[in-house]
Amino acid sequence: MLEVTREIVNDLWPLYRSGEASPDSRRLVDAFLAGDRDFAARLRESARLTSAVPAHRLSPDAELQMLHDARERARMKMILIGAVIAVFGLALVGALALAFFRFGG
Repeated sequence: MLEVTREIVNDLWPLYRSGEASPDSRRLVDAFLAGDRDFAARLRESARLTSAVPAHRLSPDAELQMLHDARERARMKMILIGAVIAVFGLALVGALALAFFRFGG
């Protein structure tokens, strides 16, 4: 049987807090915290502190602008990669043609 440690409970804590943990995980966390009151107090205090920090939300327009900017950067990277490949390809073709005409033809 798996030994439940503070690290395991700490990993499950965000799911537990959000209500997304399975019933088995909830029972595991509840049982562990019932036996380790100090750790339970620390987890609840950390949850209280993180909930006190306001979540920053972007407006839908700002989210769309960020998405547009990310897509534009990705598009520019692809263009740059394509250009580099084309330049190296042309250089290779030129070098092969030069070698062919110099030594083979």
